[in-house]
Amino acid sequence: MAKNFELNALDGRLVFNSVVLTPAPRVIDMEFVRGDATALKRPGGSIAVAPLALRPTMNFIVDPILHWLAPDTEFLISPGTPPALARFAGPRNYAGQKIRIE
Repeated sequence: MAKNFELNALDGRLVFNSVVLTPAPRVIDMEFVRGDATALKRPGGSIAVAPLALRPTMNFIVDPILHWLAPDTEFLISPGTPPALARFAGPRNYAGQKIRIE
């Protein structure tokens, strides 16, 4: 979804269906939201990146509560052909353990 974000997004948002592996599998709507372009500092220089936040969505009444309860998940995508993942920061599992991949 992140790779084809630019082709499918409307107003910086991309909503899609996802299967969540809870005790009973469920289909929920997830949304990617694009942030402002920034640079990621690396040894020897920096990389231009586009931040994408991944979060569940239901409706405009429940979403603020859901976003407050759900863990933050952030992808930093390096634009190019093909786009590349520069960083992932978010939950590792349902216990809320955090992981960061660069």
